[in-house]
Amino acid sequence: MLYRDALIQAIECWNSDPIEDEWFFEKSRSEFIGKMSASEAFAAINETIDFLMCEEDESTACEILKTIINLAEKSQTTEVPSVLEKNKNIIESQFSPRGEYSQAKLRKLFRYYRLN
Repeated sequence: MLYRDALIQAIECWNSDPIEDEWFFEKSRSEFIGKMSASEAFAAINETIDFLMCEEDESTACEILKTIINLAEKSQTTEVPSVLEKNKNIIESQFSPRGEYSQAKLRKLFRYYRLN
């Protein structure tokens, strides 16, 4: 299975009601990101940000954001992915009305890339 397909499956599972496996997203991240090279992880960030920007559900968006953080850490570079740099303000406005936990995760991502 390709990373994109695994991400779509994780999002669909997470958005199911009720969520059958509370650890599904975490297991999916571990399985697919764990097998990626640093360059593959870096390349996957831009595509994952596209999913983040389309997600309206706060819980799902936070899980996608945690996925991006895991990809960033796996990529082992602080080079800012182009889609993140281009859409930083949109993502900030998307998360501004959300809860503290989601906002803290976004701040963690921005700190990683030294974005203010």
